[in-house]
Amino acid sequence: MRVWPFSVLVDTRTAAAREKPLGELAVILLLSALAALPAIAAPVLPLIDLGGHIARYAVQLDAGRSEVLRNWYSFEWGLLPNLGVDLLVQLLAPVMGLEPAVHLIVGSIPPLTVSGMLLLSRAAHGRIGVNALYALPLAISLPYLYGFANFALSIALAFHAMALWIALERRPVLRTALFVPIGFLLWVCHLVGWAVFSLVAGMTALVANWRSGPGGRKGFATTVIATGLMTAPLLLGPIIGVLTQRPGKEAIALLANNDAPRKIVWLIMAMADRWLGWDAACAGVIALVLYISLRTRGFVVNWGLMAAALALLGLYLLMPDTIMGSRFADMRLGPVILALLVLASAPGEHVDPRLTRWLLIGGLVFSGARLATNTASMALAGHQFAETLTAIEAAPRGVNLVSLYIDECNGWNTDRRRHIMGYGLARRHLFDNGQWQLPSGQLISIHNPRLAPFDRDPSTITFMEPCGDSPALPEVVAAIPRAARFLWVIRIDPATRLPGWEPLRKTADSVLYRRLKTPPN
Repeated sequence: MRVWPFSVLVDTRTAAAREKPLGELAVILLLSALAALPAIAAPVLPLIDLGGHIARYAVQLDAGRSEVLRNWYSFEWGLLPNLGVDLLVQLLAPVMGLEPAVHLIVGSIPPLTVSGMLLLSRAAHGRIGVNALYALPLAISLPYLYGFANFALSIALAFHAMALWIALERRPVLRTALFVPIGFLLWVCHLVGWAVFSLVAGMTALVANWRSGPGGRKGFATTVIATGLMTAPLLLGPIIGVLTQRPGKEAIALLANNDAPRKIVWLIMAMADRWLGWDAACAGVIALVLYISLRTRGFVVNWGLMAAALALLGLYLLMPDTIMGSRFADMRLGPVILALLVLASAPGEHVDPRLTRWLLIGGLVFSGARLATNTASMALAGHQFAETLTAIEAAPRGVNLVSLYIDECNGWNTDRRRHIMGYGLARRHLFDNGQWQLPSGQLISIHNPRLAPFDRDPSTITFMEPCGDSPALPEVVAAIPRAARFLWVIRIDPATRLPGWEPLRKTADSVLYRRLKTPPN
């Protein structure tokens, strides 16, 4: 199995591996480039929340110039720990256009995550461990497919920051100086990325300080104090955030929902995409690799990274699923936990070379198969998005539009178009009733009282039949204010007739309706 460049992954002699930097660089560049294929294959990047983000970016870039948008939304810049992609869009969109800029930025997150994982493995073990191949598919995870763009970008950057933090362990002064701005930038990108990195930095520093004393151990108090001094610069972001918090941007209270069975499901479905049986089986592959790594003698464990992964797992089990109005706060951590657990160990020089080679073959097959299915799924969903969006071409620019997405009452819905209506705002200045109003996490404000309560998320979500306290589609449609001249329903039989509305444009499973001037008899 001495096939360049992957031979560096089976060379367990650390010193010898370090003598092959070009091979490791080739592996990083090749695997990172391959991770871009899913985004390249999609004509429209089909991530669940991304349409809503694109609508917000459109308002942000418009800067109040459009009277239509100004009547519905206002945008005021401020310092929040949730601005990573927003700032990049502000930089690139004027040069290349909004949607191409978003496609490039968000499509680059998986390659950036892959390179960060590989660099972290190298920093933790002195070389890229073969185990890292099993972590790479987590770059296209359920949180990424949900379209949590700022979160996903911050995690990708956090992996790079972890690698640099560990690599500079023996240069504490330089590390402290560098991580004052790095920690702040991570915090600005997204709070969770900063928090995950800070936890890893703290745990790795704690373990390193503990082992640096006489006899391989240092006193508890001395260890804690030294670790606190090392990681204190990472608090710059939160301190500045508190000092610059604007009136009216108060935090929303936690909405605790600690559902233990669902947390187990989130871990099993960490890579949930389109074929759920396959996705769950892939989580089983990762579990098997973890078992082999922990049960086989000779595997080297970076205990700082392992301690961080276990601490993050404990936090995951205790935390609510909604924090400051942001849902799925716990679900987002699942892929990060699995990745850190996998990256924390690697085969050492005493591991049977045959096992290492089989792990290499299995890792290449596993990551390649995931890449292939992710690419196929992204292409299918991207073409579905593009076809569905042809419906809004029939709507006049700048009109009050209510969009409804017919969701599943029970079961797992793999369709990703819950916020596709945001593209209508970006392309034709159509009102988007799927925008989030989160005072502590968004810079956009909504003011379209004529459409209330169909003026913000989650007014887009409905069901064909009553679902719990939610009424069925006909009742929802009947409650739409008269100010809405157009109605767009996604995931509906194109032959469906709605009282008071006439079909204007149909796609495979969506209909753009126009309100009848005279109600039918």
